[in-house]
Amino acid sequence: MRIGLYGLPTAGKSYILSAVRNLEVLSGSSLLKEIAPDFHDLTDAQKEGVRQELALQLRKKDKFIMDGHYSFGDTVVFTEADGQLYDTFLYLYVDPKIISERMSDSIRNNKYLQYDIEKWQRFELESLRTYCHKNNKDFFVIDNPCKGFFPDISLILEFIDSIVAGYSCVNYAKEVADKIEKSDVVSLIDGDRTFIKEDTSALLGYKTHLFDGNFYSGFQAWRHNRELSDYLRFIDYSVQSVESLGIALNEKIQDKISGCPVILTTGHYGSWKQIAEKNNMPLFYGPMMCSDTKYFIAKFLQAKGSKVSAFGDSMNDYFMLKQADESYLVLKADGSVSSSLSGRDLEGMVLV
Repeated sequence: MRIGLYGLPTAGKSYILSAVRNLEVLSGSSLLKEIAPDFHDLTDAQKEGVRQELALQLRKKDKFIMDGHYSFGDTVVFTEADGQLYDTFLYLYVDPKIISERMSDSIRNNKYLQYDIEKWQRFELESLRTYCHKNNKDFFVIDNPCKGFFPDISLILEFIDSIVAGYSCVNYAKEVADKIEKSDVVSLIDGDRTFIKEDTSALLGYKTHLFDGNFYSGFQAWRHNRELSDYLRFIDYSVQSVESLGIALNEKIQDKISGCPVILTTGHYGSWKQIAEKNNMPLFYGPMMCSDTKYFIAKFLQAKGSKVSAFGDSMNDYFMLKQADESYLVLKADGSVSSSLSGRDLEGMVLV
């Protein structure tokens, strides 16, 4: 297990690494200087060579976590050797205003204030995510939308421990793809606000800000599962049927579902178990069901020879919709597209 922790300068990577347990912690900058003591005086081409040399050396090691940089302003320093080195990528996202404040207070890093911090972070994040999608690697965005950063990093350390223990959206996607019945066409259907009109968790009174960053990676899914489980301990939901909750199927997509239909959801399991059984459909859910998992399920099914039709309504479904052979984007009740998809390329998607 080799984990790369990425993020902008001053994001707090070193602080997290100083507290990591169960993994050997390596410092990327220190190791680069061991290979080339004058590293910062080298040309960009020479630096890239040193980075590649380090990555090749580290491929002989296992079970470690190391910090890394994707770019410095407009200059990308990430190499293919870096990409192949890691099994899992973590990206530490911090509110751009907080990053700017930290850089202003840092003699070493205030030179980066010339760049648009938000644009820089988004570029790195999207680039790494695209790389991981292409190369079947786990990618997790570590964010705390309520505060903009993590005053307490214990949750991050728990998540890293979960990864070491086997938490992997890519591996879960492989398991799901293997369990889905072989079919010429597989319809992958998001649950809440797609297969049904409602949101099952919201019907139970559950609200969250965990997805406010609009990342929908496995880290947010992992936190959501914990938070929803804690919430359900304090309410009586066990006797509530889907009928009593007022759940109705979304008639806009029913005639478009073909082949082997499969429900993929992060919604309330008790409700979705009833819905899936009532409609005689396989159901896949849980803390590893996120936007990236859905993407990989579609990709792995296609590799097995199935044509994939995908149905979704938000950013949590976006990558699956883009990967599928046929995509149906469910609009809101007022006919508009989910705000979570603002600025995204929706070409090829059928709006329903």
